Amino acid sequence: MDTSDRIVHLLRRSGFAAAPEDIERGIAQGLEHTVEALVEFEQASEIDLIVHGLDVDSPRPPPRFLETLQIWWLKTMVSTTRPLQEKMVLFWHDLFATSKDGVKDVRQMYLQNQNFRGNFNPDTGRIINAEPDNPFPVGNFQQMLVYLTKDPAMLYWLDNRLNRRLNDEVGGNENYARELHELFSMGAEDAVARVPNYTERDVRQAARALTGWTVNTRLDERNNFPRTFRFDAERHDPGPYEHLGHVGGDNADFIFQNIVTHRHPGQRQSAVGRFLGFRLFSFFGYENPEPEIVNALAGVFDGANGEAPYEIRSMLRTLFMPGNPVSEAFYSEQAFRAHVKSPAEYLVGTVTLLKPSKLDWEEPHTKAFVTHSLQNMGQTLFRPPNVNGWREGLGWMNASLAMARFNFANALTSGPRKDDPLFDVSAFLERNDLQEASSEEMVDAVTLLLLQAPVSDHARQMLVDYMNAPIRVLDHAERLNIKVRGLIHLIMCMPRYQLS
Repeated sequence: MDTSDRIVHLLRRSGFAAAPEDIERGIAQGLEHTVEALVEFEQASEIDLIVHGLDVDSPRPPPRFLETLQIWWLKTMVSTTRPLQEKMVLFWHDLFATSKDGVKDVRQMYLQNQNFRGNFNPDTGRIINAEPDNPFPVGNFQQMLVYLTKDPAMLYWLDNRLNRRLNDEVGGNENYARELHELFSMGAEDAVARVPNYTERDVRQAARALTGWTVNTRLDERNNFPRTFRFDAERHDPGPYEHLGHVGGDNADFIFQNIVTHRHPGQRQSAVGRFLGFRLFSFFGYENPEPEIVNALAGVFDGANGEAPYEIRSMLRTLFMPGNPVSEAFYSEQAFRAHVKSPAEYLVGTVTLLKPSKLDWEEPHTKAFVTHSLQNMGQTLFRPPNVNGWREGLGWMNASLAMARFNFANALTSGPRKDDPLFDVSAFLERNDLQEASSEEMVDAVTLLLLQAPVSDHARQMLVDYMNAPIRVLDHAERLNIKVRGLIHLIMCMPRYQLS
């Protein structure tokens, strides 16, 4: 890849689309500066959608709050000036998969989303932009485990609110302690050595340390639903605990420290560093990265090169900044167009690039169309299928899921209400200076916009032939309207458009 290809690749993966204006700015600034701006996203001002947020202070959730929440987040993904921040919120939503079906109040899902963005304090139950001690989404992972464990939605989802002192061997409920090890931090097996990372006794002892970590269920004006963490000393087992080869501690902080530092004898990298290195590179780069890539990212997590340990931002900078083996793999041909877009990425990227001028996020038909389309494509935000999250990669694609994408493409360009389509062709042509374009120019411009690269000669000729094929419409403007909608639909149905 040349530098411009790398910038386009970076924009697609670190956010949701490579829009022309972002590509132009990236090329002007250079790759290194573009990486730094993405990683140090706090330099960009926050958008009003986040600053003002949603109202969660009423006694009860408003009707259809889940739909409102889904639309709010999708609109945030489209509008954000901090694409990597939102991409990491999506990453944590999948890794720490929590569903609205297992919480007390659907508004807890909104608080968790803000928690993953770094804007929530579980000790007070308040949203603060930005909460100064919150480590999400790219800060200290050990501290993330603290904020995750205190998260009201998580306390309900995996039942740790019920965990109370039982005996010297186990806490009263070990659901969260188990997933903390298996799914949220290190995995059942080391990502490189393929040896077990922990024992059943480690899980049971961790459950002891997590007793008394619960949620305040006493409702008042400030705690209008269970939104505030509470430590119940009477239900807590004060230890000491035997966990991952260490004895001691009087609270869960002992467990979190053991988890982030745990490594197997003879292994230079921590189990958590390898777990996160594998997951981050698979999410941004390509699936099943090589052990040397995983180990390099794990070394950054561990602070092996002088970095502050456990910092996710350092891992992301290593992944994206040219000049090291990890980033060379990220910018390799193997990684280029190797990521199957999730439904959220497909939808958000499309809206970002096409800018459908009649898309009114608050209009009831549009809200239903967007949320139902996403569900039909296999992803309902805030309702992952289970605690494992969604199946990534080819798990997003089968005959019915692909058809749902094609139906969305058709409805976006021509409906969903035929009398008032969301996509305004005249505005699109004017915005892209294509009012007088020939068929060939139209094909080249639209493929470049949507794919950021030309298609093969054969594919290009098929699209040109489509544009030139006669239809029974005499009016030139109406004919152009129909053809442009069809052209965009055809490109959105290409296998290449499903990849980033």
